[in-house]
Amino acid sequence: MKKSLLSALMVCSVTLTTVALPLAAVADDYDTKIEQQDNIINDLKTKESQAAAKLAEIESDMLETATKIDELTAKKKTLKDEITKLYNEISDLNVRIQKREVQMRNQARDVQVSGSSNSYFDVILNSESIADAISRVQGITTLVNANNDLLEQQTNDKEDVEKKSKKVETQISVLETSTKELNTKQASLDTLKLEQEIAKNELEAQRTTEENKKSEYVEQKAAAQKKLEQEQARIAKEQEAQRKAEAEAAVKLAEAQAANPGLVKTNVVESNGTTTEAPSTPVSETPTGNTNSIGSGKVSEAKKKAAQIALSSVGQTNPTGWGQSGECIVAVQNWLNAAGIRFTPGGPHSGYTQSGAVQVSWSDVQVGDVVQYENALSPDSWLDGVHTVLVVGVKGDQVQIVESNNPAGSGYVSTTTGWTPSPYAANFRAVVWRFPG
Repeated sequence: MKKSLLSALMVCSVTLTTVALPLAAVADDYDTKIEQQDNIINDLKTKESQAAAKLAEIESDMLETATKIDELTAKKKTLKDEITKLYNEISDLNVRIQKREVQMRNQARDVQVSGSSNSYFDVILNSESIADAISRVQGITTLVNANNDLLEQQTNDKEDVEKKSKKVETQISVLETSTKELNTKQASLDTLKLEQEIAKNELEAQRTTEENKKSEYVEQKAAAQKKLEQEQARIAKEQEAQRKAEAEAAVKLAEAQAANPGLVKTNVVESNGTTTEAPSTPVSETPTGNTNSIGSGKVSEAKKKAAQIALSSVGQTNPTGWGQSGECIVAVQNWLNAAGIRFTPGGPHSGYTQSGAVQVSWSDVQVGDVVQYENALSPDSWLDGVHTVLVVGVKGDQVQIVESNNPAGSGYVSTTTGWTPSPYAANFRAVVWRFPG
């Protein structure tokens, strides 16, 4: 008895605990999702840092370029002043050149007037005296020398004008080239900065989205954990109620055993369909019909298997109520279906006919047959007195059955050896059903 109750308690605990497993798995799944989000967020933060470093590098390059542009602008102003000065100098030189040209023309005319000849010989011949000749020669020489000096200065000034003009042109060309290059670079840096800022903003937006997703997972995990705690509390409450129900069932079973000494658990079915353990005290009633041997027909392996499944359930306490596994007919359906024998839900009579079962006499009962108590006046009605048992052993004229929910409401699975059908309500009859397979 204690072993049976312990087995029932273990089965109940496993069943209730299993209910909480999906909730715990959900919480673990959220942990995995949160960890994945952390990895995504950390990766985005790394990319953001790289983008910020690249942006800082571009801004530094832009600052350097702007400095160079400022320097070039200042240089341009200085050069502009120099160019203005050079143009003024060139202008002055041109004025001086023009004045020299006038002076040179005047001096040439003076030489002709003073000498009235182009040769020194004519000057000497036309002189009144030696002193006059010397004086005239010295005058001509002075004019010629002055004219030569003017000519040399004129040549030098023109060369100076040409050099300064080329210098101005060269400086202007260099300045324009440098300005164009720096402006091009500045424009390129402006574009790079804009692109980098866009990339950085996109990364920040992605990180915000992923962080929001992580927050949702954290909230969902908290909700799942709360639900798990509530479910665990509910399970603990149900387990406590189950323990009380088992204790009450044990008391009822003890009372039933005291009233019926034939309640003996036998867990082995031989290959020929007979049980190996005889009852300690047979029930007072004996089967009608053949008193020497019943159920001599061949039993299929599927029905032997169903008997073994039913016997292995002895000692368990299952939930009761409409459609619950602790109800007598539901338990028999589960044992047969688990062995591959189709027993579909239905009424106390129609459930058998629609499953293909046929009625046989008690004198021919075999392992795997089902005994159904039904109301003779209303066979397919669920009335108080309906009960279902499964035959699990036949040895001589002794029949062993396994039944659930006896006493009614206990949900307890028990076995009885030396059992005979005996409906305990008026107008009820016992029908033996045999399933195909």
